[in-house]
Amino acid sequence: MTDPNAPLTALVEYQIRTDETTLDDWLDVWQKRAQDALEAEPDTTTYAAAASLEDESYLLFYEHYANGRVGLKFHMARPSHAVLNETMGARRMTKRRVMGTGFFDLPDFGWRGRGGNTLISSGAIFVLSGLRFGNDAQKSDAIRLLSDHADYCFVEEPETLIYSGGIATQDADRGPDIKQGDLIFIMACTDMAAVEKHRQDPHHLTLGQRIMDAGVEVTSTFRKMYRTTGHGFLVKGV
Repeated sequence: MTDPNAPLTALVEYQIRTDETTLDDWLDVWQKRAQDALEAEPDTTTYAAAASLEDESYLLFYEHYANGRVGLKFHMARPSHAVLNETMGARRMTKRRVMGTGFFDLPDFGWRGRGGNTLISSGAIFVLSGLRFGNDAQKSDAIRLLSDHADYCFVEEPETLIYSGGIATQDADRGPDIKQGDLIFIMACTDMAAVEKHRQDPHHLTLGQRIMDAGVEVTSTFRKMYRTTGHGFLVKGV
């Protein structure tokens, strides 16, 4: 069983109410909450906003808690969190939540940021994707191959800022097709050209075949893309 205090990633997506507010106004209100997370929450190591490439009224929030559920609980209990909810509610700024999921990070898999500086980025591309396997043994084999590929990307793709993943803690109650036990990936690249470079790399192009050769049955369950707004922070420096 996963330690509830192991590093935890949360992914939440909202649709803003465009008849009541603008994207900039919504993010200006949220930025006050993000600044508090940066300054007063040592376990909140990522708290970033990104707009969907399909529709900018859909905003993804990528959150990471180094101390798992303890860090998340502390985050939710901050006075700034209550102020955010009260302000958003009073001004009717949010239309609905369209996705909510999370995962405990896979140990020794990939990376979250490069170097020790706090990273705040506008225009970086997030790619979220999900994989489902035939059984747990196949999932373990695939994770081993994917981890090797992540090590390759760290060396060969300096424009890839984040390459992380984990196992979904529960079924998603809405949004993408996510079931407990699915593998969820999150990748962040400096721009779309870097995403395309990653996709076209020969090592990446042969990854699927290596997984098939290992006897792994795999289904791609979803893929979504977003662009960071420059609000919040991708990685908190140490």
